[in-house]
Amino acid sequence: MSDYRSVRQILHPNGVAIVGASDSEEKWGGRLLRYMLKHRHPGELYPVNARASSLMGVRAYASVRDCPGPVDLAILLVPRDRVRDAIEDCVAKQVACALCITAGFAETGPAGRADEEDLVALARAGGVRLIGPNCMGLMNTHHNLAATTGVVMGSLDRLPAGGIGLASQSGALMGAMIARGADIGASFSSTVSVGNQSDLGLNDFFEYLVDDPRTDVVCLYMEGVKDAARFTALLARAAAAGKPVCIAKSGRSEAGARAAASHTASLAGAWPAFEAVCRHHGAYLFETIYDLLQGAQLLQRGKRASSRGAAVMSGSGGGGALLVDALQDNGLEMPTLSERTQQALASVLPATHRQLPLDFGMLNHLAPPDPAVEGGSVGIALDRAMADPAVGLGVLLLTTQPQQERVAQAALSVAQRCDKPLLFVQGAGNHGEPARALLRQAGHGYFDSPHDALKVAQALAQREAPQPAAASSDGAHVPDTLPRGFLTEPDARRLLEANGIPTTAWRLAADARLAVQAARELGGPVAIKAVSPKIVHKSDVGAVRLGVRGDDAVLAACDAIATAAAAAGVAELEGFLVTEMVRADTELIAGIQLDPDFGPLVMVGAGGVLVELMRDVQLAPAPLSLDTARGMLRKLRSFPLLAGYRGRPPADLDALANVLVRLGQLAAAGGARVRELDINPLFVAGDRVVAADARATLG
Repeated sequence: MSDYRSVRQILHPNGVAIVGASDSEEKWGGRLLRYMLKHRHPGELYPVNARASSLMGVRAYASVRDCPGPVDLAILLVPRDRVRDAIEDCVAKQVACALCITAGFAETGPAGRADEEDLVALARAGGVRLIGPNCMGLMNTHHNLAATTGVVMGSLDRLPAGGIGLASQSGALMGAMIARGADIGASFSSTVSVGNQSDLGLNDFFEYLVDDPRTDVVCLYMEGVKDAARFTALLARAAAAGKPVCIAKSGRSEAGARAAASHTASLAGAWPAFEAVCRHHGAYLFETIYDLLQGAQLLQRGKRASSRGAAVMSGSGGGGALLVDALQDNGLEMPTLSERTQQALASVLPATHRQLPLDFGMLNHLAPPDPAVEGGSVGIALDRAMADPAVGLGVLLLTTQPQQERVAQAALSVAQRCDKPLLFVQGAGNHGEPARALLRQAGHGYFDSPHDALKVAQALAQREAPQPAAASSDGAHVPDTLPRGFLTEPDARRLLEANGIPTTAWRLAADARLAVQAARELGGPVAIKAVSPKIVHKSDVGAVRLGVRGDDAVLAACDAIATAAAAAGVAELEGFLVTEMVRADTELIAGIQLDPDFGPLVMVGAGGVLVELMRDVQLAPAPLSLDTARGMLRKLRSFPLLAGYRGRPPADLDALANVLVRLGQLAAAGGARVRELDINPLFVAGDRVVAADARATLG
């Protein structure tokens, strides 16, 4: 058995065999042969067809076994029932990798999956790596390798060599990105369609692209995550290397589908967990592959958004106004230009028009040129606006104005000098084609729609810096005295208190008489709740009474709770929980969720009875640093309530963040034992932060 070849060796093959080659371009085998003859890699090309001696002027061979030289990559385009024979030939020839484009395996159901697993076992036993099946191949522009059936290959005069690397779980979308790249001047290092990932998968090519010196930006189109631990480690590795990772993922609507007994479980669904992990490691997230490509194109040129402040500039006052209206909906802001910037604009704009959005219609084209800035008045206006510290990126709308090419050239000059992204929106239809050609040739790209530009701007501006290392989990633990399964609130409180998270003062009473005594000890009005492992949502069944004061009221409350529990099918309670009442300024929810892919996550959000309706939550993988915890709080839409909104006392943010850090330590130390934990509500009362209710499930 031969040694497995590395992904780098596989993507830089010498001998390439096309198994199922044809002389008809109506067939995939003929189309691929034509593409590889048009874009010749520096090595041998072996068409394989048992019924032909030559194809398209190249000698053909009856089998891979008959190829005269070593074969590093065999591309399989044979019918499904001949794939196994082809892999047996690859094993006999000691082929490094079989790229199986043929479909009809695991994606078709259990029988197809079994056949696919048989192919993988056969290949692995013979030392052959397998890409696919059910994929569209790969492209390595720096090796001039066009090993893909994507029809866009036929329209390319040369492979678009550059720094954008792509691994995709969709072959068709890989082809679409290459085609769109040709339109906007984007260029690639390698692109790989992973298909069913039967052997080599997305993580293998992700790792290659992170390490590849020819790849400046990594792009991933994903439908699911295989080996989440390795994926997460690769995100961290890319962040450490300073290499941007751009991701578009389908399946975001699955968020919340794994609803369970706790709010945390329903709020920490598949997409929110994935998003939290990616953002934690500084990845860029996009809604579509086209947004993904255009964002990567700007990042590949070294452009980074420094804030959410977007400088809007246009040749149309109305167009600029519409763009400004859309900023907030896309998570962006229109900054105020500094006095210094306004003074720098004085030579080209009247005093009434030196704030954003800039209207090129008001430019003084007779202004003396600045020798340090190319492009005359347009160049000066763009250069000064983009240099303002409050501006994180720019959006330029080109309309059917005269001399549009000169405007585009001036803007390109500014964009090349500036380290912030400048996004071009070409809104002039056919009239704008000369300007598009300039942008395409410069490799800068353009957008046909302001909406698309703002979506990309949003993704660039909302990217978070990779988070610092988390605090140690020393001291965090799950007490041995706690049982497995769903914990009653008293046990959940014991779990919190053992880990330094404060709770409201409480007593556990076995019966109503002892509840009266507990209420006397606590003093003032109290809350009384049923204690039973069979009751998850106590409020839903009427098993909670608030503001109870006096012996008679306590007895009546206990009787009402017992009656409500019996009506819900719980004939016997373990007792009553009596707690102090706290008047909160703000209620939050905080908790732990053990995600099946990414492990323990910490959640914080707007709490109370409307938690699932509000869905104002933030997630982060455990354990957390204090900085990460503070950042989670500040990203909440309800954060103003914590900052002293309309006269409310400001919360002690460090105390709140410390609760999240301790939850993260518990989640990390508990491993798989802490399945889920809710604190709802977590009361914020002045500088006091205290858990008023809790539930948990232990494995």
